[in-house]
Amino acid sequence: MKVSLVSPWKNAWVPYYKQAFEKKGFEFSHVPDTSSVENSDIVLHGWSTTQPLKSVKNIMFLRRYELFSGDFKKVDWKNIDTLICVNTWIKEIAEEVMERSNIKIPVELIYNGTDLTKWKFRKRGHGKKIGMACHVHPKKNLPLALQILSKLPEDYTLHIAGEIQDPCTAEYLNHVGKAIERKVYLYGQLPSDQMDFWWEQHNYCLSTSLSEGNPNNVIEAMSKGIKPIIHNWPGAKDQFNETFNTVEEALQMIGGDYNSESYRDWISERYSLKNIDKVVNLCVS
Repeated sequence: MKVSLVSPWKNAWVPYYKQAFEKKGFEFSHVPDTSSVENSDIVLHGWSTTQPLKSVKNIMFLRRYELFSGDFKKVDWKNIDTLICVNTWIKEIAEEVMERSNIKIPVELIYNGTDLTKWKFRKRGHGKKIGMACHVHPKKNLPLALQILSKLPEDYTLHIAGEIQDPCTAEYLNHVGKAIERKVYLYGQLPSDQMDFWWEQHNYCLSTSLSEGNPNNVIEAMSKGIKPIIHNWPGAKDQFNETFNTVEEALQMIGGDYNSESYRDWISERYSLKNIDKVVNLCVS
């Protein structure tokens, strides 16, 4: 039996799927698109941007951006066996779309899984460095991050590791950072194997996004014992329990209790590699 994982990117979780499928006796391949699938019995679509193949079992993820790009609406759902969502809010939308279209396929909620052994944990505490691992793009709502920074003492700094996808936003960050007399550092896209070291210097993981699926950046930072400060984007409260709606609430979270062990435990209980196993078991059942 053979399974193909379709994803145009070499995501960090690909080796874990390979290991989990091969453990069950399946031949595994990672291909960039469905045109590269050969003689597979199961096709696991990493995103809702590809079309299902006929005469095979098709399991498809709906993560986030496909919902807003329109790719989700183009999928031939009658050939999908199961849809997997990584966000309760997105799952509810998907189920509504299926019901309106009279499409009867199972929709499962399975969050992302991370390898906790790759993220060095230590007990941490309050400090002055706020980290964000995200693209510099309007959807990340980075002006809100500057509003939060402006209300903190002058020695607090904001550090952003991610591809500059929108130069206008980058210019805004530099301009307003100087205007409010706060230091903002843009690192650009860093290799994934450097992120554990990069996070090591930070005290907080800030997420100000307008929308997310199930963000690995927050999961990885919390795995290291770093305190999350998470905007209440749709589905966030189901994933991380404590979120903020306003600048004042974000400041209260930054100044509130700091408990590294609880952040690590939260990830261990909800976002471990057991979630990879859940997907694999769904595929082979």
